[in-house]
Amino acid sequence: MKKLIREPLVHFLVIGLGLFILFEFVAPEDSNLDSKTIIVDRNALLTFVQYRSKAFNPQVAAARLDALSEAELKMLIDDFVREEALHREAQALGMDVNDYVIKQRMIQSLQFITNGFVTSAVDVSGDEVTAYYEANKDDYYVDPYATFTHVFFSADRYGPEQARTLAETKLTQLNADSVPFSESTRHGDRFLYNVNYVERTEDFVGSHFGRHMAQALFSLDPNDQLWQGPLESAYGYHLVMVSKLTEGMYPDLADVEQSVRDDALRVEINEKNELAVQAIVGTYDVRMNFERGSAE
Repeated sequence: MKKLIREPLVHFLVIGLGLFILFEFVAPEDSNLDSKTIIVDRNALLTFVQYRSKAFNPQVAAARLDALSEAELKMLIDDFVREEALHREAQALGMDVNDYVIKQRMIQSLQFITNGFVTSAVDVSGDEVTAYYEANKDDYYVDPYATFTHVFFSADRYGPEQARTLAETKLTQLNADSVPFSESTRHGDRFLYNVNYVERTEDFVGSHFGRHMAQALFSLDPNDQLWQGPLESAYGYHLVMVSKLTEGMYPDLADVEQSVRDDALRVEINEKNELAVQAIVGTYDVRMNFERGSAE
């Protein structure tokens, strides 16, 4: 029974039945929108292009339409047919108002209904979660991160050479006096950003100190009893105590299973929802009555 429930065909039967019941009992009886024919002609596409661009200029729209490549034109026509099909189905539910903004809201409403049926019918198994994780492992990679403090000497205040000399002298003093992590604020100059950084990635450190210093810091060996440096940043020189440095890693699936399951389910729902939308679009007879004009 569980295997049967998981079959895609069963999913769409459930979705189709739900939509049928919804359309049958919610759609108004006097609806005259029973045509399943969508005419794709130049005027329709010109109107569509203008509404999409929110620029109502027929000449500009015509030039833009005629400049499209075959692939771009096909994509535009597919989008037009998709919207028209969903619009009509939304109208069949009695939500029609002759306004493009309302039309978009009606389309969204119908998609919301369709998505509700899809969501209730779709699930992912443990094997599918595992397969999704293996196929998208890089999305869950945990970047290296470091915990450190620093003592700063400003190049603007002293000049680059003197700032470096002061940093080298202070380095000897800090290690000779065994100055701990917690007392870094008592030394050096005030820094633009923070003094202590806890579990920060290389990108984050780079955004405060510059890429060059971030790379240098992440190449150090962590030691919460040792001051190291000086390291040069865009602002001057820094003495650092790196108490923790964790290498990047791919977490075990068990540690991120719920997140992976949610992501896999979202992808599955999106795929099935698009198939449901295409099933609606497929019930319409699309007749092409469009001739490409020449761009001036």
